[in-house]
Amino acid sequence: MLLRRQVLAASTTTLPLFLGLAGCAGHPNPLSGPPPLSPDVRTLMTAVTAEDNLVYLYTKTIASYSSLGTGLSPLLAEHQAHLAALRARIIEPPGKSLRPRPSSRPAIGASMAEAVARLRAAEQAAVTAQLGRLPAASPSEAQLYASIAASEATHVTILKGLQL
Repeated sequence: MLLRRQVLAASTTTLPLFLGLAGCAGHPNPLSGPPPLSPDVRTLMTAVTAEDNLVYLYTKTIASYSSLGTGLSPLLAEHQAHLAALRARIIEPPGKSLRPRPSSRPAIGASMAEAVARLRAAEQAAVTAQLGRLPAASPSEAQLYASIAASEATHVTILKGLQL
């Protein structure tokens, strides 16, 4: 029967050898940490951050200019739905959060007209960004990005016609 010390000594010499051989065979090293995010996931995370910033911008604008609430609330609700749809595609490991943390938030305008102009510019930039994601996206993600881009394009038109 092997003594506990013999088993421990054997495991400290054979485990690194085994892991080294496993790495040579093209298998991931379980001790090297989580694998890097794929380009698809990074693109999805960028889309989540952008949509989260739009939700923030609408929320702050409505809070600062309550008279815009009636016109902007439906657009905010659509962005919240977009954000939920994007986040639903992110599979997070237990105990870990992959949700991006925006480093800086967009500023709202100093006047009501400037706030609406910033929303309109943000919406137009969002349309351009969503369309830019299409060529490299999987078919299901491309469909989602295109749908969000179409919605955001209608927001640009609505914001242009908003009575201040």
